[in-house]
Amino acid sequence: MRLIIANDDRGTGLVEYALLVMVIALTSLAAVSTFGESTSDTFDEVAAGFDGTTTQTETEPELTPDEKWELAKDEYTKAIEEAKATKSAELEAAKADYDSAKKQNSALPKAEKKAANKEAKENFNQAKKDANSTYKASVNEAKSNKAAAKKEWQSSK
Repeated sequence: MRLIIANDDRGTGLVEYALLVMVIALTSLAAVSTFGESTSDTFDEVAAGFDGTTTQTETEPELTPDEKWELAKDEYTKAIEEAKATKSAELEAAKADYDSAKKQNSALPKAEKKAANKEAKENFNQAKKDANSTYKASVNEAKSNKAAAKKEWQSSK
């Protein structure tokens, strides 16, 4: 009888990849163990870069009082513009909701339509009050921040 030795290479590629991954993992582990904190800090910085945060501890140079005052005025202007834009968007959304409700209510019987439109108008008015209240609060906060910055600026003179 003749003995046939088969040359079966199936699965060898998978084993080679597994060994390669294991070698890379062990090499990485040895590098982290050897270089310690500096490597860990580098990994932290790289990881922070993926989510948009930063781990750098460098401090920014101290601003002069005049620079702080200019920055405060710019922040005030931006806050007012943002408050106006937010108010405008909220009012537009409230108006769209009101118009949509009126359109939906048009198919209702007269008595129900009148009550539903009244409710929609009340909701619209409440939304306007809320938008105005939010706007005023934002403006007051911006004014307060600007006044505090101005006081600090004047005291530094």
